[in-house]
Amino acid sequence: MKRRTTRAVCAALIALCVGACQTVGSAAVQPAVLLEGQASALETVKQTLVELTQQGRITLGPGDLTRKSLITVLPPPPGPYEGNSPSMPTYFELVTDGERCYLRERGKDALHQLPGVSCKVE
Repeated sequence: MKRRTTRAVCAALIALCVGACQTVGSAAVQPAVLLEGQASALETVKQTLVELTQQGRITLGPGDLTRKSLITVLPPPPGPYEGNSPSMPTYFELVTDGERCYLRERGKDALHQLPGVSCKVE
């Protein structure tokens, strides 16, 4: 009986934690663009993307982050013994809560803060 109670309590705590994480996510964020004149902002964005994608080097698709909030991270090129690669690009969005800038992978709720980067609502 004690084992069932412990399992029930653990399941309830896990459900509560998962639900809390999902509600904190992106409730009050809006698409954003970088402010012009920030030379280090793009490097910070790239470094954060390297950490998020766990790739040693990334290649960004075409786009201007001072005009559009969508960021495309291209997949690594195929190796010398590969023909075509089934890898697809990964899409991220630059978002803001009005004070701080974040990266959010498209289709996910997790926000990743960009320290020292200023942005404005798109």
